[in-house]
Amino acid sequence: MQDRQLPVVVLTLIAVGLGAATLVAGLAMLGVSQLGFLLNDGRNSTLAGLLGVAQLVVGVSCLVLAFGFWLQRSWSWGLGVAVFSLSILVSLLGMISGVSSLGSVLFLAAVPVLVLWYLFQPRTRAVLGR
Repeated sequence: MQDRQLPVVVLTLIAVGLGAATLVAGLAMLGVSQLGFLLNDGRNSTLAGLLGVAQLVVGVSCLVLAFGFWLQRSWSWGLGVAVFSLSILVSLLGMISGVSSLGSVLFLAAVPVLVLWYLFQPRTRAVLGR
């Protein structure tokens, strides 16, 4: 069994947790968008649907990323920077458009900011082959 260092375990757990939370949020947004179509609110429901799909993409990417972190793949560092940056962007777009609540944005944007900071730490970079 391969020895797992603390940065690997922390990043894997955060990626799994954020991936699961983002998948749930994406599915909820898709549900809200369908409800909006039933209530004839085309603009907001379309926007909620697009943000829901974007959150599903981020959620699945986080789960793939957790796999890369756990196996300590060198590509996981670059993918982590891309996925967590995209997660911040999608969360902020949701708040700006008025589709997401401030609480969900604070959680879904604050965690990736901390993870990005953690990814750029020398020890983390060394563990992931950067």
